[in-house]
Amino acid sequence: MFKSIVTIIKKEIKLAVRERLALLLGSIILLLMGVSLISGYRNFQQEHLKITKEQEQKRTEWLSQGDKHPHIAAHYGTYVFKPKSILGIFDSGLDGYTGTSIYLEAHYQHEFMFRPAQDKGTMVRFGELTMAMALQVLTPLLIIILAFRSITQERESGTLRLVAAQGVPINSFVWGKILTYGLILLLILLPILLATVVGITLLKPMDLLAFSPWRLVFLFLVYTVYLFIFIVFSVCTSLYSKTSRNALLKLLVFWVLLTVLIPKTVSNLGRTSYSLPSMHTFKSNIQNDIDNGLDGKTSRSVRMARLKQEYLEAYEVDSLHQLPFNFDGISMQAGEEHTHKVYDVHWQQLRSIFEEQNTLFAYSSLLNPYIAVQRLSMAFSGTDMYTAIDFEDEVEHYRRALVEKMNNDMAQNSRYGGFYEYKAGASLWKEIEEFNYTMPTMNKVLHAYKWELISLLAWLFLALFLLSTVTSKKRWNI
Repeated sequence: MFKSIVTIIKKEIKLAVRERLALLLGSIILLLMGVSLISGYRNFQQEHLKITKEQEQKRTEWLSQGDKHPHIAAHYGTYVFKPKSILGIFDSGLDGYTGTSIYLEAHYQHEFMFRPAQDKGTMVRFGELTMAMALQVLTPLLIIILAFRSITQERESGTLRLVAAQGVPINSFVWGKILTYGLILLLILLPILLATVVGITLLKPMDLLAFSPWRLVFLFLVYTVYLFIFIVFSVCTSLYSKTSRNALLKLLVFWVLLTVLIPKTVSNLGRTSYSLPSMHTFKSNIQNDIDNGLDGKTSRSVRMARLKQEYLEAYEVDSLHQLPFNFDGISMQAGEEHTHKVYDVHWQQLRSIFEEQNTLFAYSSLLNPYIAVQRLSMAFSGTDMYTAIDFEDEVEHYRRALVEKMNNDMAQNSRYGGFYEYKAGASLWKEIEEFNYTMPTMNKVLHAYKWELISLLAWLFLALFLLSTVTSKKRWNI
């Protein structure tokens, strides 16, 4: 069996070399991946330098802002910049849509600014050329071009009858074809994959997120399974097709369905079934609840009157001046905590819609391995929605802690009614540690994308089952 497989591999490689179309398509894919790798490499370097420089500048501005009232410092605020994932050079994912920096200040939970997609016009709808995109969309097309007549050509030329007459088992013949195309893909993609690993190794000292090497391992496994599925389906389609033309037509329809029509349909279905509010509506609702309370009946003056009465009774005093701390600081923090509740409610509602859309995509991946691989690729590269939301949460925790620190300092060290008398200095600013972010652990990522993993495994088992069914036949379909 082994000798038969080796013979088939040698023969198929010679045939593929003669097929200039396959070589041409392979060269084009390699060229596109090389261009995207160089582009991603330079983009990461530039973004890293820019983020590092801006982050250091903003930290210096915060520490050297001089003596001022803590609440004014909370409004002076600072900026936080989202570090680039080193694996973003492979798959930029949603980085172009989620923004790169955010302004932190008291009272307001701002959204991220400077989204690169905003500057790219309508062309952004066609997706960004990345190595991941080449592997997800173009490489399966190369497999189809290579394998669509892997067996039909043998049948049409009459050599399949000769192969059967020589007693070559079906399983050796089919496995020989599959291993051939796997080997050809490896030869085409190996240089660019090695270049990617070298690039990541060179950029590792600049990595601010300290990514886990397991992310790279999982990326390799996911794409290996994905391309193996396409090879198996292409060879089996050729086996069950009477002519090469029929096999090519079936495989091209399969490819268009998986990479274009189904993802676009699911996207439109998600957008229409779970529509997002406009930015104006979203902000107006938040401001309304901040002004009037979540119940719509409790204005700020009512809330402050209740808070004042609560503290007077608790400390058994007649005036706010008699409290052992500055009530202004307490009321400022109470106002912050009220806005926290309002923002949490509205952001949770917004994220619930995102979650519904994501769930629809996750379930649809059971029907389409392309969607599963696309989402897993972004997840392992750290450029997905889950990582973006995790970063937003960490930033918001940092902002709230910063503002609370300023309000508490105001309450403990200043006098009620003497807002402009007290000024804090550098010692307080230094107590606010610099913001640092670490990507979610692999366990969290795997749990968040369990349906996509189940989908890919289900497609792998389906491919192996199909292969087992084909190779277990005793007679050739000549």
